[in-house]
Amino acid sequence: MRLHTKSRVSLVAADADASSEAGLSLIELILASGLSVLVLSLLAGLFLSTSHAQNSIRTATQAADLGQLISRSVAQGVGNATALKVQTDTATGRQMMLARTYNGDPSVDPTQNASAGSACEAWFYSPASGGAIYTKRTTPATAITMPTGTPDSSWSLLGNGLEVQVGAAPSALIFSTPDGTRAELKFDVINGKDNPVHIETTATIPNPITESAPCF
Repeated sequence: MRLHTKSRVSLVAADADASSEAGLSLIELILASGLSVLVLSLLAGLFLSTSHAQNSIRTATQAADLGQLISRSVAQGVGNATALKVQTDTATGRQMMLARTYNGDPSVDPTQNASAGSACEAWFYSPASGGAIYTKRTTPATAITMPTGTPDSSWSLLGNGLEVQVGAAPSALIFSTPDGTRAELKFDVINGKDNPVHIETTATIPNPITESAPCF
């Protein structure tokens, strides 16, 4: 009987030690799992933050490139122009800037009563679909009319994602020609969820003697 009782006591003690070891292992597992979740959450947050920063840089660069493309197109056209004019549809917000241009050869300068080499060029802004700017050129020079809807295939899309906005105050004009010899261009390019990229540029026709026919 004594031997039997001692054996039972030993078995109970062994079971208690095993339960203690099992309980400790479970606590360690819970702690390790919690730590893993915390680390993964931190890594996910860092990844999302880095990804957002990269997307912001990429969209800002694309917006700036688009703005520069439109500005160069206007500046190049105005640099070869002999006259400028802006037409505005106040009811729809559509605008078109017209220019009579020539190829830069003095022998065919339209302001010197030469007609060869002249062309009509236009830049059209439509507020539809977030805003877009198109361009068109006719050679030999023939008048260009403002589209009443989406421009046809004779127009080339320079870029979209544009807003008629100057700084914090909305403006009614993207194009303006204060004296008929200078073009002013002001617009914002939408930059995802970040602040728009603001574009302003001014270009002046090279010759103070203006000649607009037959473009306008």
